[in-house]
Amino acid sequence: MKKTIAGHVLFWVIYMAAFTFVEGGYSNQFAVAFYMELGFLPFRLAVVYINYFFLLPRFLEDRKLGKYLVQTIFFVAIASFMHRAFMHFYLNDILFPNWNPGVFPRPYKLVQSALIITSPMIFLIGIEVLLRWQHSEHRAERLAGEKLKAELSYLRSQINPHFFFNTLNNLYGLAMKKSDKTPEVVMKLSELMSYVLYEADKEKVPLVKELEQIERYIALEQIRYENRFRVDLQTEGEIERVTIPPLIFLPFVENSFKHGVNKSSKDGWISITLKVQEELIFSIRNSIPKKTDGNEKTGGLGISNVKRRLDLLYPGKHMLTCKEEEGEYIVNLTIQQS
Repeated sequence: MKKTIAGHVLFWVIYMAAFTFVEGGYSNQFAVAFYMELGFLPFRLAVVYINYFFLLPRFLEDRKLGKYLVQTIFFVAIASFMHRAFMHFYLNDILFPNWNPGVFPRPYKLVQSALIITSPMIFLIGIEVLLRWQHSEHRAERLAGEKLKAELSYLRSQINPHFFFNTLNNLYGLAMKKSDKTPEVVMKLSELMSYVLYEADKEKVPLVKELEQIERYIALEQIRYENRFRVDLQTEGEIERVTIPPLIFLPFVENSFKHGVNKSSKDGWISITLKVQEELIFSIRNSIPKKTDGNEKTGGLGISNVKRRLDLLYPGKHMLTCKEEEGEYIVNLTIQQS
């Protein structure tokens, strides 16, 4: 508050000094020019601060331009008339005792006073509108950022249960068979849960850790399908120096197993390639087995969520293509790292 008052006082001091210098320079009568400016000051203050504290806030609230202009012109007209009366009946006799001001009021003098009184109002109101616009823009940006974080958090919260739902289904199948591999699956699942609980809520994680989770998931599926498929995972480049949002690649791997391997097929295969170059390039291909009642599955939540996350995290900086071609399904994802 003190800074605001000091700023307004400084503005009026500078404004009066500038106009005193300009007006006094014409006749070399700076004292007369100062008193003339002093005569305008109370009327300028009245018009400016009536507008600043009452008319402008109402206009910004209800957006009625016509009403605002009519009210502003009304107060400017009153202030101009009062200023000309003050000059005609009081100040002119002091500053110009030998000058005949003529009849009162003269229309062109009223217009002249109105323009002089209005000039600082236009300047101050312009600054105020600009400051409020900047504040509104910053607030909008802050709200947009908060909305983005909330949406990303919501998408992550959907992906994690979706992933564990599928993995628990696998564990249930092994338990029903009374498989000796059930404890091993529980252990690997607990490792994945630890990652999701303590790492996946971060904005970025090391790419190496994300690859470890992919390898754990592959190991779980190999136990489930008893190695009735081939998986080839290759990396290229300095993966140690790269960080990525968590659980970006895993839904694509999960989807490849869901649609690329079934219980009757013995020749399924999945190929995963991750390259770190100027861009981060992820590619996954899988065979497409013949569709049977056993491999007709619903889903796709994980993929749709990760697509949305990519749109939010890398707008205009990623390219994702998914296509079926000659008996295989291909996903290519390229992410710009800067």
